[in-house]
Amino acid sequence: MKSLRWTFLLALLLAAALSACSQAPLKVPLDDFEFKVDAASYTAGQVIYPKNPAQFNKPVFNVKTITLSGDVTVEYTAVQSPLKMTFYARAENPGDAGCTDAGLAWVCDAANETPISSEYTFASGETQQVTLGSPNPEVLADGINQGEIWIGAKVTAGAATNVTFRFTHMVANVTVF
Repeated sequence: MKSLRWTFLLALLLAAALSACSQAPLKVPLDDFEFKVDAASYTAGQVIYPKNPAQFNKPVFNVKTITLSGDVTVEYTAVQSPLKMTFYARAENPGDAGCTDAGLAWVCDAANETPISSEYTFASGETQQVTLGSPNPEVLADGINQGEIWIGAKVTAGAATNVTFRFTHMVANVTVF
């Protein structure tokens, strides 16, 4: 996560330098990154967020919108496969928004949350292209602008343990106007 933080900071500095030249979105490649989840299962209309947010250095200027696109490989031990899920994001602490503290994670009613992807189906070991921030690219921008963001998911089918998400060839599409 640390290399993602530095890559994103450099991308934002580049965007600031180029903002005087163009109002077009900037495409900035990101370093590969991964995260692990002990278990993922059907969440019955709820979004699960990690207890702690992804943290970044606040940019020196505000970003208007951000989308991330690239490849995701998901590996897991299937309990019931495939996994179907939608990604969500929030810039505010889930604990301040009436979400339930479930020990290692926050559990929030999906009706009150903001999706940042369409639904994806992940078979273990397969790679597919994803876009985060579509819909609602401003949610990612809000989190970056304040220096922290929670990214979670709602699983609509399947169950698995030892889940690893590997993000590769990711590109940030940044708009600063």
